[in-house]
This record gives sequence, structure tokens and C-alpha cells, in this order.
Amino acid sequence: MDPGLTCGGCGHPVDRLEPVCPACETPRPGAGWTPDPRLGDRLPDGRVLRRRLGFGLTGSVYLADREGGHEPIAVKVLRPDLSGDPELARRFRLEAVLTRSLNIPQVVPAYEWGELPDGAPFFTMEFVDGPGLDRVLAEQGTLPVETVLVLARQVLSALDVAHGLGVIHRDLKPANLLMARDAQGRLLVRILDFGFARLLADASADGPPRRLTRARTVLGTPTYMSPEQARGSLVVDSRSDLYSLGVILYRALAGVAPFTGSQQDVLRHHIETPPHPVTVHRPDVPAELGRILSQMLEKDPDHRPASAGAVLAVLNAAFPGSTGSFDPDQLRAAAAPRAELVRQVERHVLRTRSLPAMADAPQADQTSVAATRAAATPVGARSGRRRAWLALAVGLGLLGLGVASWLVLRA
Repeated sequence: MDPGLTCGGCGHPVDRLEPVCPACETPRPGAGWTPDPRLGDRLPDGRVLRRRLGFGLTGSVYLADREGGHEPIAVKVLRPDLSGDPELARRFRLEAVLTRSLNIPQVVPAYEWGELPDGAPFFTMEFVDGPGLDRVLAEQGTLPVETVLVLARQVLSALDVAHGLGVIHRDLKPANLLMARDAQGRLLVRILDFGFARLLADASADGPPRRLTRARTVLGTPTYMSPEQARGSLVVDSRSDLYSLGVILYRALAGVAPFTGSQQDVLRHHIETPPHPVTVHRPDVPAELGRILSQMLEKDPDHRPASAGAVLAVLNAAFPGSTGSFDPDQLRAAAAPRAELVRQVERHVLRTRSLPAMADAPQADQTSVAATRAAATPVGARSGRRRAWLALAVGLGLLGLGVASWLVLRA
């Protein structure tokens, strides 16, 4: 992406290959626009890259399908000139391995990986039909309390399982939450972009869990970063994700994030400034929900809830009539075993510099993560839910390493 090119309508960064602004859809002037040379490239399984869904500083996300638009999938591509960067290449492999292996229905799964004809690494993933939460909030401003409760329950359910396996997302934000629908039209929140994720080693008697995956940098998006991320701490655990989710829920209810301003100001406020209660911006928010958010937004991780499961339990007790819950026991039973997850990461991320070629993206007679969804459907939902498809907003969320990301170098 050319960082100096911006939309004349809204000022959003626009890639030189994009004919329209991805934020406001203002058409680009015809002069100087170069069509993406990758369009028309064929994947090893025969699918063809049809159009770009989004872009970032590190690469692009494409829609690929078969003739006639059948069996669409999303394809995340790393820029060839960045594949030699050991840290970026490692994170790219880690994202593919984790999302392929977790087997959590809310997590958008990866299917296969390889290289395009120009040598660019890629991996394919489920194509989810639903806008990003960032676009929904941009259009609506706020969400109904009941919708926020459904969103919170589904994300907390997924985080409870992922955290139990030692996986920390580290970049939760509205662009990384897709607001899809199941076959009955009910909200199904999907989580994507594990490019900043970390896998913790097992806890020991000597202290907190260590990092199994290596990390040379602390990454995140300033508006949604936890105080410990804002400080540049490498000691970040699952409670950091709870803080970030708290910011997301606050934004969805209040219409504004807890802290605004320059990146430096936002980071400083995360560290030093208590947020206004969400009811200051929206008095109709139930007091108990406001208290839960305040606990999630505590500066000290030790003062936040101990786990996503603990927040979920409090939420269910306070609002027992709400819908959208997943059965935690079924989710945990369907998820990948911890030992297998560690084995995959050690084999394909820590010990090698490339991923094995695979060809198991769903074909016409398959549905993605069908077994998982049959075992872990929302309470009251019928099994056999159809696979959802990826909307335009996924490109911006998937490539968080680009425009919206914040980098703090290790001292």
C-alpha cells in the first residue's frame, strides 16, 4: 500500500490498486489507477483470485472461487518483499496454524497455505458473509443493549476456550469481529486476524505462564490496547484481551471509545486515566452491565476478572433472559487438545520457515467446521448451520499489521 495516497472524499488511506475508497466507496480518478496484477491467478486447488477485499501495509485479502462463483473462499497474501522478514513471516505462519487448529466455531478458520505464482506466501480461510463491527458502528453509531449482550457472550465464550489453550489474541477490535448470521438469521459473531496472537507455555511453579511463541515486538491498535500493551510490556496474558473487549463493548454502547485523541494521548490515557462510566454517554445502559465494563477496564490486570469465563458467568447471572450463548462445555470438548496445538506450532512455526502445502479447503460436498458447529451451536439453535461468507470489511480487519496497527519496539 502507498501510505501517501488518501481518498479525496474522506481521507482514508487508499491503495494504488484500489478503484474505490474502501471506507466511503468514493471512486478513484481513472488516471494513474493500476489494476491488481494478481487478479486471475490460480490457486493450487483450481480456484481463481477474482477481486481484492482489502489491503494493508503487509499484503492483501482476496476473494477466490471456482467458475460461476462456486465455493468462494478468502485468501490472505503476504507481500513477497516482506516474506524474508523473519518476524512477519513467523506471525503469518502462526496465524495460519492457530486458526486452522483451534476448532472454535466463532474463530474464522484457515484451510490451506502455499505460494502464488509470484512467490507471495498465502493461506486461505472461510469466506464469511457479514460486515465488520467497525462498519456497523460507523453506520449505526451504537448497538441495542441486547445485541451487545449477544456479542459479548459469543466473544467471551470463544476467548474462554482460546485462553484455556494458552492462546492470547492481542488485537481485539471492531474490525476483527464479523457480524454474520446463521441459517435462522440470528447473530453469529466471528473472530478473525490472529496475526498478533501469542501462545503461552504451560504455567510453572516459578511464576506466570511463559511465551511459547517468540515475540520481539508488542503490537496492537492504540484505541483498543490494554494498559500493559500501551506500556510496551511483553508480559501480556488473557486479561489484556478482556480489557480490549471491554473497550469494544463500551464503544458499541456509548457511541465513542473511552479515550480519543492522538495515538500518544490514547496510550497515555489507557495507562493513567479512568474512563467515564458508560452510563455518562448512555443512561439507558443497565447499571450492572456498566459495572461489568468498569471491571474489565481496570488499569491493573489483577483487578480485572480472572478469566473470560468469569465475566461470562457474571453476565449470565445478571441477564439470564438474554440469548446468544454457547455451551462452554461443548465448545471446550470440540476444541483442539492443548498438546496438539503446541505440537502444530512447534512444528510449523518454531522449527521451520515454511508451511507444508495442503489442499483441504472445503469442496462442494463439504461445509467448513461442520463437526464443530454441530457440537457447539448457540443455545436453542438447530444444527447444520450453513457456512457464512466474508464481507468487504474483513480485509481491513485481517490485515491489522497495516494502517491501524501500533508498533512499540522492545527496549
